[in-house]
Amino acid sequence: MTTALTYLACSATVLVIIIGIFRVEDARDGKLVLLTKVRLFFNRLVTYLGARLYSLDTYIGKGFARVMLHYAVHGLLERILNGLKGIEQRVENLLRRNKQVVKEISKDKKRNHLDEIADHKQETALSDAQKKKMRSHE
Repeated sequence: MTTALTYLACSATVLVIIIGIFRVEDARDGKLVLLTKVRLFFNRLVTYLGARLYSLDTYIGKGFARVMLHYAVHGLLERILNGLKGIEQRVENLLRRNKQVVKEISKDKKRNHLDEIADHKQETALSDAQKKKMRSHE
């Protein structure tokens, strides 16, 4: 907590000093008071870079950024499309494989429990003589 308060106090102090310097410079009609050479160097640098960017914009054109954005979006959409095509091919391969498995299963049809019940019923079925005997109550 004390570190945060120290930073706050230092920041507030620097802010008050900067406000004071700017007020003095405004009173002297914009003449720089503190770090004159360094501030003039940065002013020239920012002015030069701004002029270069402005002249570059006239050569390239105002729509250059928009065109580059469209190219970037086009590239991204093309990659997404290629990815979806790959996924589609994988799904189609899985469907073909599944159809082959179904065909193999239907060819090699194994006996299920219903077939076993039918066989058991035939094995344990009564003969005609046994059926007549059961009906006659003898």
